[in-house]
Amino acid sequence: MTNEAAPWKSRVLVISCICLAFSSFFSVANSEASALRNPEFGAWGVATNQLSASTSPGDNFYQYVNEGWLNSTELPPGYSFYSEPYAVQDKIINQVTTLITRAANAGENASTPAERRIGDFYLSYLNKDQIDNSGAAGLQREVQAILQLQTHEEIAAWMANPRSSSIFNLIVQPPIDMQGGYVLTIAQYRTTGLGLPGQIYYESELAPYPAHREGYVRYIADTLERAGVDRAEQRARDVLQLETKFAGIMWDFARLREAGASFNLVPVGSLETLAPGFPWSDFLAARGLEDLEQVNLGVGALKESAELFEQLPVDALASYLAFHWIDNHASMLPEPYAEAEFDYFQRSLFGVEERLPRTDRAVQLVQRHLGADIGKIYAQENLPEANRDKIEEIISYVRQAFRERLRESEWMDAPTREEAIAKLDAIIVEIGEPKEGTDWSNLATDHNNLIGNYANLSDYRWAVQRDRIGKPISRFGDWNMYPHRIGAGYHQQYNKIFITAGALLPPFFDPNADPAVNFGAIGETIAHEFGHALDDQGSQFDRNGALRNWWSPGSRAAYEQQTDALIEQFEKYEPVAGVRLKADQMIGEIVGDLVGTSIAFRAYELYAEDHYQNGPPVLDGFTGYQRFFLATAQQTRTIATDDALREIANHETHPPSEFRVNGVLRNMEAWYRHFEISEDSSLYLSPEERVVLW
Repeated sequence: MTNEAAPWKSRVLVISCICLAFSSFFSVANSEASALRNPEFGAWGVATNQLSASTSPGDNFYQYVNEGWLNSTELPPGYSFYSEPYAVQDKIINQVTTLITRAANAGENASTPAERRIGDFYLSYLNKDQIDNSGAAGLQREVQAILQLQTHEEIAAWMANPRSSSIFNLIVQPPIDMQGGYVLTIAQYRTTGLGLPGQIYYESELAPYPAHREGYVRYIADTLERAGVDRAEQRARDVLQLETKFAGIMWDFARLREAGASFNLVPVGSLETLAPGFPWSDFLAARGLEDLEQVNLGVGALKESAELFEQLPVDALASYLAFHWIDNHASMLPEPYAEAEFDYFQRSLFGVEERLPRTDRAVQLVQRHLGADIGKIYAQENLPEANRDKIEEIISYVRQAFRERLRESEWMDAPTREEAIAKLDAIIVEIGEPKEGTDWSNLATDHNNLIGNYANLSDYRWAVQRDRIGKPISRFGDWNMYPHRIGAGYHQQYNKIFITAGALLPPFFDPNADPAVNFGAIGETIAHEFGHALDDQGSQFDRNGALRNWWSPGSRAAYEQQTDALIEQFEKYEPVAGVRLKADQMIGEIVGDLVGTSIAFRAYELYAEDHYQNGPPVLDGFTGYQRFFLATAQQTRTIATDDALREIANHETHPPSEFRVNGVLRNMEAWYRHFEISEDSSLYLSPEERVVLW
C-alpha cells in the first residue's frame, strides 16, 4: 500500500456500511393533525409506501421496512454496493460537483487559494490529451530506477516515499499517556503493503480466490510489460509470492483491536534490536526523520515483517516496488493503465461492470485528494446554524439517557460506573466540520500536471504530519473523514465524537421530520458513537484519552460475557450462502449498534416525557415508539453484489445492513413490546438469550 492509504481501498466501492443516521427534530403537537413541514421522506420522515405488505416485522424487520426500496433499486453503474447513505451522497456529489466546476471555471480568478487548488486538480485530470500525450515516460524512468536498486538499504529508502507502497505505515499521533507532544508511530494494518484486500485472497483455495490470484498475476505482468519492464511474468509471480508471505504474518483484526499491543514508545536506536533485519535508519532518513529520538510501535508484526524483509531477494522487492509504483498512479496515467486497473480491481474482484464517466471520476479524484478543502467550503455553504442547535439538543438527551443507564447498570460496580459517567460527561462533540484544520495554503498545484499535483500533495501531507512531531496535542484537529462525506466517528485518544456536515441531510437529518424519526436516525448514530467510548477498545482509554485500565476485573468479565454472547449470535448469520460473518472482528460495531439503538430509544422516551402531555401522537397508525424503529431500519437499507457481501463478511468491521437491523432489534425488549412480537416469529429470542449492555 502507499504510505497514504491502501490503494485498493481507494478504488473499491465496497465500503463499510456507513454507521450514520441523522435528522433534526421539529416539535409537534399531540394530535395526528399536527403539521409537519414537508419532510423529504413520507408524511413524517419514513417512506411508508415502501413497507412490506407480506413480511411480518417479527420475521424480518429490515425487509418489512425496506421491501419496496429493495425491490425497486438497482446498482448504479460503477457500484458493487449501494445504500441509503450512498443515495444521499449522490445528492451531495451533485452539490460538490457544482462547487468543483465553479472553482475550475474561475481559473486564475479563483476567490480563494482553496478554490484555485480544487480547480487545478480537477482540470489536470480532465486534460486527457495532455495525459495521453505525455504518456508514462516519467513514471517509466522512475520504475527503471527502482529496478536498478542493489541493496536492502536502497529498497527501504524508496519505500519511504509517500507515494510508494511500503510494508510499514508512518503515522503521527498522540502518545499513549496523552502527555507531551505528538509522536511518530510505525504501524502495520491488515492490508499494509498488500495489493489484494486481505489475507483470505492470498491463502484460500475456495472459489473465487484462486481465480482472483491468477487474475492478479496477469494484471501485474501486463502492467509491468506495458511499462517496458523485462521478465514481467516471473516478476508478477515473485510479487504474489512476496505479498502472500507478508499477508501470512499480518496481525488479524482481533489482535489489532488490542490497544495496548499497539502502543510501545521506545528509543529510535532500539529498533534494530526490537525489529532487526529492516534498515530503519535508511528508511527514516529518507522521510526526513534522521534526528528522531523516540518512536511508537507495535512490536509483534513489525518484528516478523522486518525479519522477512531481510530474507527476501532484492530483485523480488524491487519488482514489488516497481509494480506498485505504477499501480499507485494508474488512474492518473494514459487510458491503457487506467482501464486495466479498473478491469481487475473493480470488474473482476467486485463485479462492477461499467466505469464512471471521466468527469465523475475527476470529481471523485478531487474529493479523495482535496477533501479537506472541499469539505470546509461545503460545510460553510450548506450547514445552517439552526441545525447545529437542534443536533445539540438531541445530543443532550442521548447523554442524559446514557448517564441514566450507567447508573442503573447492575453488572458494573460503583467505582467503574463513576469513572464511566465522568468519561461520558467529558466527551466532546464536533458538528459539521473540524474546529481546527490543516493549513494547505502552501500547496502548489498546476492545472496541466496531474501527477505533479499528486506528488506535491503527497509530499505536503507528509510534511504537515512530520512537523507535528513533538508539538502540543490538540483535541480539535482534522477528522479521519471529510465534512462533505456522510459519517460520524469516535476518537479514543481525544475522547471526541464528530458528525460531518454531509450527514445532516434526510433521512439522517431533517428539520421537518417527526421527532421519533429523528431520534431513530441521528439519535441512534450519536448514541452509537457515545457507545464506542465504553466498548472493548474505547473502555481501555480514560476520560483524558490516556490508555489506562480503569475497569475492575469483575466489570470487565461481565461485559465480555455479554459481548461473547453477541459474537455467538452474529457469527451464525450468512449474507451469502456458506459465508458467515466474522463477528469477532465486527464486535465493536455490533456493540455500537446495540448500544446506540437502546440508548437512543431511551433518549426519545425522555424527550417524549418532556414534550407530550399524553404521549407521542399516533401518525398513520404508528405510535411514536414504532416510528423510532422504522426510522432506524430505513437509514441502513442496502443492495450489493454477492462479491461485495463476501468482502464485507470477511474484512469489514460493520455487518451487512440486514443484520445490523434484525440482529440488534431482536435483543431489545422495547421492540418486542411495541410491535407485539410473538414467540413464533423468526427473529424471536427468549429473554434469557437477549443481550443487554446499557
